[in-house]
Amino acid sequence: MKPHSALIAAGVVCALSFAATAEAHAQTAIPDFYNGGLTWTSRQANVMPPMPGSPGARGPIGDHPRFPHYANNSGRPPTLRIGNDVSPLLLPWAAAKTREANEKALAGAVPFTAANRCWPPGVPGILGFTAEPVLFLQTPTELTILYQRGQIIRRIHLNEKHPENLKPSWMGHSIGRYEGDTLVVDTIGLNDKTYMDNFPIPHSDQIHVIERYRIVPGSPDLITDGPRPRDDERYYTNPTKQVLQVIATIEDQGAFTAPFSVMQLYEKLTEKDPFEESICQQNSDDKLDQGLVPVPTAAKADF
Repeated sequence: MKPHSALIAAGVVCALSFAATAEAHAQTAIPDFYNGGLTWTSRQANVMPPMPGSPGARGPIGDHPRFPHYANNSGRPPTLRIGNDVSPLLLPWAAAKTREANEKALAGAVPFTAANRCWPPGVPGILGFTAEPVLFLQTPTELTILYQRGQIIRRIHLNEKHPENLKPSWMGHSIGRYEGDTLVVDTIGLNDKTYMDNFPIPHSDQIHVIERYRIVPGSPDLITDGPRPRDDERYYTNPTKQVLQVIATIEDQGAFTAPFSVMQLYEKLTEKDPFEESICQQNSDDKLDQGLVPVPTAAKADF
């Protein structure tokens, strides 16, 4: 082979090797949820039906979302957030508990939501916390999700296994891994004191949740048919805007007859939307004697 031919061949091999390396890097690149230190927020208080084809794609177990009296730009009358107590997904005890909550709401009681009463939300209940920033901190071994609402913190242990004999807790134990452009979070070890969503639908301590976090274009295709306030669509139909899509698949043989999935969408915030201190428990007493669920308290400090 002539010298210049050998150089050309070597150059081609190097170029192909570089291209292959670049392609492999692109395929294994970790998605940037940190977003330059900026935060994300959801405007949708009710989780939505997931994309068609998602495992157990059913959406929330609710009759209709709460449509408050002040959100009247569509001309709709106010409604209560009512759970679907006859859903075939609910086991009898879960249906009865949902029916009890519905009857209290229809009798005039204020419906319970964890966010309003400062209770830990659990998983996937945390996806229903809305209108306040969420910040992602990423390291090679752990991903931390900080929620401004009540300073809730989730720690996702990367590339680990769940420990044996977990003691049930409010937020459970979460492990994670990256699959291409998707963060997959697996959570078990949750207690049965939280709710699935804001309807509120109960669950047992057998609940197992797998969330898939992915940054996608804000395509109109993300808006699926389902029970939710239509005025929220404007946040997610701009194809030039990236949104964080979370699809959570829930399996709980102690409360549900089959697995199902729900979806939440978050939009990016800017420097004008700082992550601030938000103390939920301040000024949250039942000052108007509405029979509100008490804010969590402790007789003594735990430290």
